[in-house]
Amino acid sequence: MKNRRIPGFPSPEDQDSLQFYFMKSLSYTARILLYLICIAVGLFIQIISLSFWPGAFLLIFAAMINLVKGHNIKPIPAGNDEGQWTRTGMDKVHQINRLREDINQWDKDAMDISNGVGCLFFGVVAIVIISVFFILIGSIGSNAALIFIADSIILVLSLWFNGMRIKGYQGILYMKTDMIIEMKNHFDRNRYAGESFVPSLLLAEDKEGKNFPTDCRFNIIFDNGPDDFYGILAQICINTVQGSNYPYFYCVITAKKGFGLNKYVRCVQTPKSIVAEYSEDSEAEVIIIRQKTTKSTGYHTKINSCKNIFDIALAMARMILDSRHV
Repeated sequence: MKNRRIPGFPSPEDQDSLQFYFMKSLSYTARILLYLICIAVGLFIQIISLSFWPGAFLLIFAAMINLVKGHNIKPIPAGNDEGQWTRTGMDKVHQINRLREDINQWDKDAMDISNGVGCLFFGVVAIVIISVFFILIGSIGSNAALIFIADSIILVLSLWFNGMRIKGYQGILYMKTDMIIEMKNHFDRNRYAGESFVPSLLLAEDKEGKNFPTDCRFNIIFDNGPDDFYGILAQICINTVQGSNYPYFYCVITAKKGFGLNKYVRCVQTPKSIVAEYSEDSEAEVIIIRQKTTKSTGYHTKINSCKNIFDIALAMARMILDSRHV
């Protein structure tokens, strides 16, 4: 049965994000219909028999088929292809960060025991159920009250332990977008005319054919540069040490083979903590400006060091272009 919109339940688009423990192949619509029917029949049997069993079997079965393993909104790539780099604007980078804020808000659900709001709401509901239990004992007897509290535990309180929400954003991606936004602000304070800050996103395709970002970087394009000078490419690598992620930032000045970048590798003085290295292959020449590393240090580029590396790359690129225009 195809997923359909059911009032009071997730939209058809969100239903696929739910992962269940039991009867995994059952469609969400069929699952909810079976869930509601079991509850209705189970409660009806309890009412007419004034007994917890056998109606409880149907209630337990209903709770089991509705037991969610997790809520996963993380995009799933369609294949092993990492995607392709696409130049974009800063509005897309900011949009990614706004998505993170939306997901963080989504994760603070009142029906999720893994956050403070959910714990508080769980406590309030538990107090209400216990209060009703004692009221029922005094008004209609202990048998009905016991049935009520047992049913409440099965059908209501169990919902708070009904799977953990899995956030869809990638922490590494957000670490990079935060840094790119910071570097863009720094660039705007120091830019020259004819220089453009151009971010790029690595876009992968999910199983529905929709693109989603997995990585980001940026280029500095020089409008007055010769055709064989490609500008600056700035990249952020993430080093993971004992479960913690640390960004490593570097800039690459690129030009076509034969441009002569090797003449400029020492044209700008660099501090001892930053190195400029020249290399080439059959198609291109590059100067890499990065933080100096040892066997155990230097693999975390702090934001001030990132700005210094960026400033050195900009100064070097400007000097290269000025020498070409003389």
